[in-house]
Amino acid sequence: MADIQKALSLQSEGRLDEAEKIYIEFLKENPSQPDVSNLLGLVYLQKNELNRAVDLFQTAVEGFPCAEFYQNLGLAFFKKKEYETAMKNFAKAIEFENQNVDFIRNFAQMAKTVQQTEYAIDFFQKALAIDPNDEIGWNNLGLLYEKKHDFQTAKDCYTKSLQVKKNYEALHNLGVLYRTLRNFEESVNCLKQALLLSPNNQETMISLGMSYLSQKDMKNGFRYYKFLNKETKDKYKNHWDGQKRTDSTLLVFYYAGYGDHIMFSRYLPFLKNYFNKVKVFLPVSVRGLISKNTTGIEFVESANVDYDYSANILELPYLLNMDFENIPFAEGYLKADEKKILEYKENYFCTDKKKIGLFWQGNPKVFANRSIRLKELEPLLALENVQYYSFVKEDEKNQINEYPQIINVGQTFKNFEDTAAAMMNLDLFVTIDSSVLHLAGALGVKTCLLLPYSSEWRWFKDDKRTPWYKSVEIFKQQQPYDWSVPVREICGNCFSEN
Repeated sequence: MADIQKALSLQSEGRLDEAEKIYIEFLKENPSQPDVSNLLGLVYLQKNELNRAVDLFQTAVEGFPCAEFYQNLGLAFFKKKEYETAMKNFAKAIEFENQNVDFIRNFAQMAKTVQQTEYAIDFFQKALAIDPNDEIGWNNLGLLYEKKHDFQTAKDCYTKSLQVKKNYEALHNLGVLYRTLRNFEESVNCLKQALLLSPNNQETMISLGMSYLSQKDMKNGFRYYKFLNKETKDKYKNHWDGQKRTDSTLLVFYYAGYGDHIMFSRYLPFLKNYFNKVKVFLPVSVRGLISKNTTGIEFVESANVDYDYSANILELPYLLNMDFENIPFAEGYLKADEKKILEYKENYFCTDKKKIGLFWQGNPKVFANRSIRLKELEPLLALENVQYYSFVKEDEKNQINEYPQIINVGQTFKNFEDTAAAMMNLDLFVTIDSSVLHLAGALGVKTCLLLPYSSEWRWFKDDKRTPWYKSVEIFKQQQPYDWSVPVREICGNCFSEN
């Protein structure tokens, strides 16, 4: 008879092959032993032979359904990345251990980690029914409901977490949620309380700065938002304090996205009144366009140059003490190359139809809620006497293939100089919040901006117009992730002149 105790000892020592042989020998003689099937399944789970593990655990649960065997079967499917099947088995395990709160919490956290949102909500609710005084559980449940865009329930969960215990996580998440709901005063209140519990927390400081800036409070906004470039402080010396240094050299460096570089480049000319020399280091894709529109400033290819002081381009309005009520050059401050404009006109824009540019998807890693599916723009695409142009450089999902009426001019762009030249041939540009939006505004191109319900601080509250760009009109979601209303508004407002 095979010695199961010896096999268990070998397995605990990591001698899996030896343990496996004993278990197999035992099961040949006793095929209806769910305990041993489970033990052999654990060997295969440890050896990452997952199909074998699944077979053994299924045999075990068929022979004797219990929490342990269903849990192990779920773990095998989890390692196979078959997450929904894993969750079904974890749910079965919970039926046998429905009062074991730690057992349930573990599955809830696993479901949350692999974005099995509905199972995670169910498991957290079961755990909280047993232990309602779990502030971490309530916070996690709030995050899950927020992901489902059920903001009221998310708010209730964060509030319950704080009723159990005042904790940093729930205060921070509630503060961010209030900003999503455009309640900036409550957002500031929660985030300030969060900082009392976690002083100098960079994530909360950035969020607090955004909530202040959303209210056009530049002083408090940049007091916290400047921590966004904290990682650059070791790289760049002598951060400029906004005082005149007419015998010194300033290096302006970049941080964040292309849109920020375009947007805040309007402040560069004012620096000449503060320094003897100004050097600017920008990414090569925007450097050419901005440098050709800015005189008296040196644009460098590397930050490895001589300078006395440094400044992040995002902080220039704050350092120059130029508030949001008097934003300079809102009527346009960039010009495209005339020769390139003509080349694009001859190649793509020689038509008597109204020429409409479209940009519908940005970087999904930044803000997924900004992008819109091209299909959702179909009401625009049904208009007569219009020629449409795609300004998307890389259409990852090949959405444009379904719309032959759209000319793909975006695939010709090598840099922002190309994009600007093409854009100057448009009658109207329809875009999401993106770098090309800032380019259109900086060029003075008539633009319809599609904004998500929860937009960036720079668009402030619910204004239809923006002080940053006079040529841009805002069309904002009335409900999260619902683009139907703003798209209809664009059709009615911007195309009525057609």
